[in-house]
Amino acid sequence: MRAAKLGKLRLGLLGTGIAAERLYLPAFQQLGHRIELVACANRTRKKAERYARLAGISRVVDDAEALFALPDVDAVLVSLPIAVQPAYVLAALRAGKAVLSEKPVGPSVPAARRLIAQAKRLSPAWLVGENFAFMEHVERLEALVKGGELGDLRIVEARQLTLMDAKNPYFQSAWRTDPQFLGGFVVDAGVHVASVLRRCFGMPRVGASKTASFDKRLPPLDTVVATLEFPSGALGTWTSCFSAAGGGPLVRVHGSRASAELSWGELLVRGRNGKTHTFRPKKDSFYREFAHFADVVTRGKPLGVTPEQALEDLTLLATLVRKIVGAGLT
Repeated sequence: MRAAKLGKLRLGLLGTGIAAERLYLPAFQQLGHRIELVACANRTRKKAERYARLAGISRVVDDAEALFALPDVDAVLVSLPIAVQPAYVLAALRAGKAVLSEKPVGPSVPAARRLIAQAKRLSPAWLVGENFAFMEHVERLEALVKGGELGDLRIVEARQLTLMDAKNPYFQSAWRTDPQFLGGFVVDAGVHVASVLRRCFGMPRVGASKTASFDKRLPPLDTVVATLEFPSGALGTWTSCFSAAGGGPLVRVHGSRASAELSWGELLVRGRNGKTHTFRPKKDSFYREFAHFADVVTRGKPLGVTPEQALEDLTLLATLVRKIVGAGLT
């Protein structure tokens, strides 16, 4: 890791799919002063070669083993189907590479616990890529809540409404439409919102929950509605549906002094007098996530999200969907 500490983070990519192109690449293009993309690999070499052309990567290797063996790679970004990802996270760590892996932390709570226990015996850093944790407006919401600007919290509403159909590129991901991991889209996307709740309000206790599978193309379920109770005493609701047209804020919180609405691109705060203030982030969350990872590896900065915290987020989702899935996933 000595070379990394002298300059740019030298990064290898394992997995060059939709996320790598649509989400990661714009951030990498802005972070050339901090991160050097050294090599990439994908199960289908042609896809890796295409991505290498787009990203300006000079080297394509055949597989993970070859990528992890490269001496000029300090760290790897593992972006693979969640069911197979843990084995590659461990292999990279054993090869002495720091790891940034996609969320969730594991395909199930038991599998994630085993992975974390094994990773603890290895020295390289491991960051789970819950990019909502790096949203500037989530940081602002946390500061407002903990600073008492909203007053005593009364109601917290979490909402994810997305029409996941053939027009959505992520609908085509075979590992999502035939999931070998806990909860399908509800869990895959839900850990993002769970991380916001945990960070801003404390981890809630789940009361009554109800799940449904309205669209059989989205197994094992596409909808969950539940009641929540937070450590402060505030009450809340969780609503996820991936088979309905939706929109609106991801999180809405009502306090005794003010309310706030967190959306993908902004935070709106409304006082008792009706006046509103809007905060919009200056940097994309993936830019901030990757910059943070570079700081972790090259400058020794503490992890912004620990694997244990990512496990808490997965555990909340496991509780939400417990009536339908989870028992058979080990």
